[in-house]
Amino acid sequence: METPQIRPGNVTSPEPKLRVLAYFYNAAEGNLAVQILTGIGIPGDRLGVTPPDQLEGGQGMLLSIGCPTEALRTKAESIVRDLGAEIHRQRG
Repeated sequence: METPQIRPGNVTSPEPKLRVLAYFYNAAEGNLAVQILTGIGIPGDRLGVTPPDQLEGGQGMLLSIGCPTEALRTKAESIVRDLGAEIHRQRG
């Protein structure tokens, strides 16, 4: 095994990411939200879905939306709120 190279210089931490957590009481609304969010430009690899079978009570859907910009975060939050989601913001 080779010894890793050490490169001099400052290492900066990336800016905290914007994230919206949305709980849908109805999983069908959550599925619709995923389709709409990818349509407005939120990358699919930034969407995290917790399906009903992994939630306590076995119904609903938890959707974690990683937003690249503040404008997309605002738009995504508005969309999921209109679909009936309970919103929780998270930074970091």
